[in-house]
Amino acid sequence: MRTCLYGGPLFDGRKLYEQGRIVFDGTGVHEAHPGEGPVPGTLAVDVRGGLILPGLVDLHSDVLEKCIEMRPGVLFEPDFALAALDRRLAASGITTFCHAISFADNELGLRSPQRAATLVRLIKAFDNSGQSSVRHRVHGRFEVGSDEARVIFDGLLRDGLFDMVSIMDHTPGQGQFRSFEAFHRYYSGTYKLSREETASMAAAKVHRRPRAWRDVGRIAETARRCGIPLLSHDDDSREKVAFVCDLGACGSEFPVTAEAAQEAKDRSMAVLVGAPNVVRGTSANSHLSARHAVAQGLTSALVSDYYPECLLQAPFVLHRLCAVPMETALAHVTSGPAHLLDHTIPCGLLEPGRPADIAVIQTQSSWPQVAQLWVGGRLVYEARPKSTEVPCFQSAPHMERNSPTKEFSSCSEPHHP
Repeated sequence: MRTCLYGGPLFDGRKLYEQGRIVFDGTGVHEAHPGEGPVPGTLAVDVRGGLILPGLVDLHSDVLEKCIEMRPGVLFEPDFALAALDRRLAASGITTFCHAISFADNELGLRSPQRAATLVRLIKAFDNSGQSSVRHRVHGRFEVGSDEARVIFDGLLRDGLFDMVSIMDHTPGQGQFRSFEAFHRYYSGTYKLSREETASMAAAKVHRRPRAWRDVGRIAETARRCGIPLLSHDDDSREKVAFVCDLGACGSEFPVTAEAAQEAKDRSMAVLVGAPNVVRGTSANSHLSARHAVAQGLTSALVSDYYPECLLQAPFVLHRLCAVPMETALAHVTSGPAHLLDHTIPCGLLEPGRPADIAVIQTQSSWPQVAQLWVGGRLVYEARPKSTEVPCFQSAPHMERNSPTKEFSSCSEPHHP
């Protein structure tokens, strides 16, 4: 029997309706439109004022690494960590999740090419097992200058085990680490390395870099032939964006400067920024403020990066503190990122023929919560609140459409911690 969700506002991925309803089953969405009351002949579910929207789409998160290694040197079995994370994602409203798996030579922690390849195969097996709650995809990240990793990465790419790929360059002096001191602070703080050890790592990266970008060109060509989207990571200048665009990159994730983000937008590239950056109000590395970038219209998608729960909260923070229209903010976690995955799963929109990936969000508290999550028409998560009195979508104070607050200035100008 078909299910009908009704009794709350509806965002279909493009437009927000004050009252809407959606009819679906395991074959997909049959109808989604404004209206009140259930559709006759369906299993009617009153969402009691909850916001109905497409399941969230997350294109970049390396949180699985942190679930495996919760503390330095304290490791859990990857299959246990993945199963536990799967349930956490469902409670976060995420229906399509891209695990960002890094491939690099001689890196620390879990980031070795052999371990990375094992994780990729584990994720694919779990997604195909019928045991997962949400859809799991793989975002392969290649570190510039990685000789051993390049061979393994290229093989996985040719075998169709990546759903998207990105190029990252952590050589100090550009990108994320615009100085050696930034490079040293990160690696000494994260991995407890001495200054001599970080200096040795930096020197090796600088030495390999000129030759390494030729390898990147070959990876980009393979991705193009396989029909896999290619993204660039931590772009810091208009020139860098122009270079990766010429290689075939269709997106720029975590641009370091507003100029790089603007260049990517001007070239019709997707611009992805971090939801944790939005929720915290600042970049972890004192780079471009994601709030500022979204408010200035430079971006097309948010990603959870390392904290899945932030993906649901970020649109509401943007609307409340930055006066970003609610439709625009919600599109950043649904239809905005989804178009990069059209080759693998047509997610992010509630329209006939699309999979019935649907979230119901209760918005009455300071931090909205997932009430229900449906994946492929199957209910995979449901939270039953203690109170049955649920205020409607419009009455929540942080949902008022045109109410800039005194904190709006933090979004109208670049944020500096």
